[in-house]
Amino acid sequence: MRPPGTSLRLGLRPGFLLACALALPLSATAQSTGSPATSGSRTQNSATPPNDPSAPLQGLTDPLVGSVEGHLIYLSDLGEASKSLPDNLRGLPFETLYPVLLDRMIDHESLVIMARRNGLEAKKQVQRDIQAATERILEGAYLGEVAAPLVTEQAIQTRYNRLYANRPATEEVHARHILVTTEAEARKVLEDLQKGADFATIARVVSKDPDAVKGGDLGFFRREQVWPGFADVAFALQPGQVAPNPVKNEFGWHVIKVEERRLVAPPSLSDVHDQLRQDLLAAAVQQAVANVRSQLAIHRFNLDGSEVDSTARVSGTTAGTVRDR
Repeated sequence: MRPPGTSLRLGLRPGFLLACALALPLSATAQSTGSPATSGSRTQNSATPPNDPSAPLQGLTDPLVGSVEGHLIYLSDLGEASKSLPDNLRGLPFETLYPVLLDRMIDHESLVIMARRNGLEAKKQVQRDIQAATERILEGAYLGEVAAPLVTEQAIQTRYNRLYANRPATEEVHARHILVTTEAEARKVLEDLQKGADFATIARVVSKDPDAVKGGDLGFFRREQVWPGFADVAFALQPGQVAPNPVKNEFGWHVIKVEERRLVAPPSLSDVHDQLRQDLLAAAVQQAVANVRSQLAIHRFNLDGSEVDSTARVSGTTAGTVRDR
């Protein structure tokens, strides 16, 4: 239970960026350890602390902005609360968000206080939910310690160099197709096209493929993005040409027309930076999980209680179950 005079932390994660959330030069990592009568900011200066906790200090690192029954609310708490706002509100000026966030925190503190006064913490389901929330926070904190530090700018650059740097431009074609059930139907489509019929119009009428509503338009694609037989035909055509013969696969017969061709240079680092970061983080998390599993005794059980794998993976001399309740 949080002692009186300390601030509610709404799932504070290690290294959360309050400065980014509020665009203010704040330090969100300082913690209050004082009582309501002595805590005016999470980082005190040499000034005399206020006697009234309802009077926030100005010019401090993390000023006090409110209190409910002695439970203090600091500016950094508003930063944490801002993360739950809808996207369309987060871009508003801080002066506009401030009263909204402060009211939200006051409401939140008030409800938590009343829930405790009514003994809701003692309810089994509430205890289970608190335990589950604690475990989720611990899981995230552990991964933040062991996985996140591996995703450095140098690692991102190295991955970019391996996947994209010095790679030649890739050829893409923009094509349309008409999918029909039989070769005879495909030949009939080709005859109509030779007589001047519009490809997109025929596609909307007779094509069995879902992209018929778009006139059979497949957009741009690379050779490896479509099945080989289709790619061989499409990449042999010039813009405006229709393949003289239909091609067949398990879905039916395809009549193909190429609209455009282009060469696409490899993406720049900025283009793929975020995706590379996500890929590296996913790999780091998987490695962290694998390392943890290798150090623990893990048992799996079927629904009837029998063990799936009788050989537990144990590190050192410690044995037991993963969850010991």
